[in-house]
Amino acid sequence: MDYLLELLNIDIPHLFIMFLIFAFIGWTCEEIYCSIGMRKLVKRGMLYGPICPIYGFGGVIIIYFLYPWRDTWLRLFFASLVLTSILEYFVSWLLEKLFHAKWWDYSKNPFNINGRVCLLNSVLFGLLGIAQWHYVEPFVYNMVYWKPIQPWIHLISVLLALVLATDILATIHKLVDFNSTMEKFKQFGEQLKDRYEGEDWFKPQSLHTMLASIKERAAIDSTKFSEKFLTSVEGYSKRQHNIESWLKRLPSMTSKDYQNALDHIKQMLAENIMENKRLLLAQKESLKAKKDALLSEQKNAHLAAKATKAERKQKK
Repeated sequence: MDYLLELLNIDIPHLFIMFLIFAFIGWTCEEIYCSIGMRKLVKRGMLYGPICPIYGFGGVIIIYFLYPWRDTWLRLFFASLVLTSILEYFVSWLLEKLFHAKWWDYSKNPFNINGRVCLLNSVLFGLLGIAQWHYVEPFVYNMVYWKPIQPWIHLISVLLALVLATDILATIHKLVDFNSTMEKFKQFGEQLKDRYEGEDWFKPQSLHTMLASIKERAAIDSTKFSEKFLTSVEGYSKRQHNIESWLKRLPSMTSKDYQNALDHIKQMLAENIMENKRLLLAQKESLKAKKDALLSEQKNAHLAAKATKAERKQKK
C-alpha cells in the first residue's frame, strides 16, 4: 500500500473529489439501511443531490487522523467510533443552533448522548472506518488517480464544486423557508392560546387540537369568528409540503422552539397517509366488486347461452 504515503500529501482537487465519493458512498449506505428498516424506499440527506457531506468529512478525517492505526483493526475501530461520533454530535449541535431544530433525534435509542449520538450508530461508524481503510480507500484512490482524467482533474473538481455550491444554496433557501414557516406556526399557536384559552370548547393541548376545536366551534356557531380568521385557520390546517419533505427524510426531527408546530404537521401527514390508505383500500374493493360482477355476468351469459343451445337441440 505504497499509495498511502502519497495520500497524506494529497492536493485539494483530489481531496475534494475523494470527499464527494465518501459522501456519496455514505448516502448510499444510509439509503439502504433506512429503507430496509422502514420497509420502503426513503430519501435521506439534507441536500438535493445523492450525497451526505457528513460522511465526506468523516472519510477525510479518518484518512488524516487514523493513518498510524490503519493496520490495527481494534484501535482503528474504536478511534473511528470516537471521531465520527464527535463529528455527528457537533454537526447535530451546529444545525440546531442555526435552524432551531434537532434534525435527527436518538433519544429513544439506548445509550444515547442528548439524542445526538447513540451506541448503535457509533458502532456502525466504527465498522465503516475499518471498511474504509481496508476496502473502500484503495478503490477510491484508484478512481481519483485514474490516469486518463488527471489532465482534467482541476476542471472536474471546479465543476463539481459549482454543482455542490448550487445544491447548498438551494438547500439553505429551503431551510430558511422552513424556519419562516415554523415561526409563523409558533406565533399563530401562541395567539390562539392568548385569545381562547379560557373558553370551555377550546383544546390547548397542541396546535392540531387547537385548530380542530376552532373548526368544530365554527361549525356550530360561525358568527363567533370572522371570515378572515377562519381563512387563516384553514390555511394553517392545510398540508405544508416543504416541512413534510424534511419530515419524510428525517422523521425523528424534534425542536425545542417549534415542537408544537412540528407535531401538528406530523399529525396532518399521518392523517393524510391514513386517508390515502383508506382510499386505496376502497379503490381495491371497488375494482374487486367490478371484477366479481363482470365474472358473474360472464358466467350468467355462458349459462344462458348453454341453456339456449340445449333448448334448440330438444326442438330438433
